[in-house]
Amino acid sequence: MKEIAFDSLLLIATDDVCQQAINQLRSDGIYSIEDRSCTLVNMVVVSTAEGAEHVHQVLENYERARKNVVVKMTPELCIKDESDIDSILSFLPEPGCNPYMELKHFLQVYHENVEIHSMVGFDFRCFSDIIRGKNVVSVYSYEYQDNIAEALSHLKPVNLKDSGKYLLSFTVGKYDDKDLSRHLASLNEYMDTFPEESCLYWTYREATPQKISLFASISSEQ
Repeated sequence: MKEIAFDSLLLIATDDVCQQAINQLRSDGIYSIEDRSCTLVNMVVVSTAEGAEHVHQVLENYERARKNVVVKMTPELCIKDESDIDSILSFLPEPGCNPYMELKHFLQVYHENVEIHSMVGFDFRCFSDIIRGKNVVSVYSYEYQDNIAEALSHLKPVNLKDSGKYLLSFTVGKYDDKDLSRHLASLNEYMDTFPEESCLYWTYREATPQKISLFASISSEQ
């Protein structure tokens, strides 16, 4: 994974376990720039019941951002007062799920689709809509060489929900009308499989390696 230096997101720990995770992220090249041009997101990472109790006290030590987002590394934790929280996220509790790796993937999705300019009008407002409220989030990402259908075949088994909010993003090594038209034909066929009641955004940009990612946000309040 390439180095990710956030210019709009601040990672905040609520307990020693979270601080260790943020320190590990920095060791892996993922960190918040100290002299940020702006702070769109205060992202509070919570791992323990004690940390969950102190979310709001911790936030008082930082300037208000456009959005306050809590990421629960332990899904069963409860955030009691949600008045100043815009999103409470946890990761899909699949067998073998590694919350730290899921956090890395989530941060990568934010960086690639919010902080890096895409070739479609997807922006911070769109991302905020996808994660607003209480949600279980997951990221599925696959590389491809020539035909994007190769990677899309791996996404087809993902269980799509009526109430789900999704971001389908992909990269192309170099813009080419003919190749893009071929990719979009496969993408349109896949996007037609999404439930009518779901919310789907899509975007793309030039980058290598070529890959396609599906970010899913499913309400946990149902």
